[in-house]
Amino acid sequence: MKRRIAAVLVAAGRSERMGSDKLWIDLHGRPVWRWSLDALLAVPQVRRIAVVVAPEREADFRAALPGSSMDRCLTVGGGSIRAHSVLAGLEALRASGTPDDATVLVHDAARPAATPALVARVAAALRGDEAIVPVIAIHDSLKRLEDGRADAAVSRAGVVAAQTPQAGLLGRLREALVAAHAAEADITDDVGALAVLGIPVRTVEGEVANHKLTTPADEALLRTILRDRAVPLAAPAIGHEGARAGIGFDAHRLVKGRPLRLGGLAWPAEPRGLSGHSDGDVALHAVIDALLGAAGLGDVGALFPSGGEAWRDADSGELLERAAQAVREAGWIATSIDLAIVAAEPAIAPRRVEIARRIAELASLGAAQVTVKGTTTDGLGITGGDGIAAHAVAVVRRADPTPRPDA
Repeated sequence: MKRRIAAVLVAAGRSERMGSDKLWIDLHGRPVWRWSLDALLAVPQVRRIAVVVAPEREADFRAALPGSSMDRCLTVGGGSIRAHSVLAGLEALRASGTPDDATVLVHDAARPAATPALVARVAAALRGDEAIVPVIAIHDSLKRLEDGRADAAVSRAGVVAAQTPQAGLLGRLREALVAAHAAEADITDDVGALAVLGIPVRTVEGEVANHKLTTPADEALLRTILRDRAVPLAAPAIGHEGARAGIGFDAHRLVKGRPLRLGGLAWPAEPRGLSGHSDGDVALHAVIDALLGAAGLGDVGALFPSGGEAWRDADSGELLERAAQAVREAGWIATSIDLAIVAAEPAIAPRRVEIARRIAELASLGAAQVTVKGTTTDGLGITGGDGIAAHAVAVVRRADPTPRPDA
């Protein structure tokens, strides 16, 4: 049974060092906190997100939530310190039906450059009763200050910089923060509270670009990071209606001892199946990549990492459903999918219509919006008989025809 995943986005700070409300600074058409929220929303496994805000601004935040994701987001007033705000978010998640054994990611809204890949990596790394924190190495020399002067050097051995999102079990994290508050412990982050309870804290690789907005100088750096990132994520426009296209490709070897899944269908008469971390369905993987690429949401590996157990032997039909949901929640509607399966065997033509109908069902499209073709490579390469490949093109359009600044 897969553990449920939820998140708390901490956006209740007063921005004292910035001199203004830093979370509402516009970065290329989106306020800072929306960049952070969108990174969480881009990971479909994250089913519910509590956005914790200053109580007096709750209506402002609620009005600015993406309309397509209102069922996944809730807003709640925070406290005067971080621990109180996280607790408020945890209580809101519990009240909405999230169980105590769910994985909870806690992310700072002031870290707008965190990627969906990092969110997915942290979530996938949590196993059992433990905590996860993303970290990066420290390369600068460290000095201890005494009366304003740089004194002796501080060793960097075993020292890393912690980031968010951090992960733990909802019930354990709530228990830890309540205990830390009662003991008046100086806790600087969420996994620190869990460590006080004796819960082991494991690390995953963080992202250098996952910089925290604290001072005006940080704003300039983050503005550059996010501008540069937006360019390769933008899919090509088609026509004059704001449509965009994405392409997808995948290939796997055929191996004995594994059932064949292809195009969302079982092929029980085939003696070999496709290798891969999930069920190896190259056709659906290509479609997923095409949809995500068209919507600017990365690729299949970002949403469903192959490094952990969460997606081992997973049904790729479920992955396509989740990817299609993420596309819709990002404000896009898929209008067409064209798939070409390259295989010496099995023959695709007899089941071409069946594959198209299955993909349409998984992606919530009409049957006429999906086309499927089968071809071979005349004995060349992996698809000459040792494997199967697939190419896909997907076209999406904005759900809201009104131009959006982040398009």
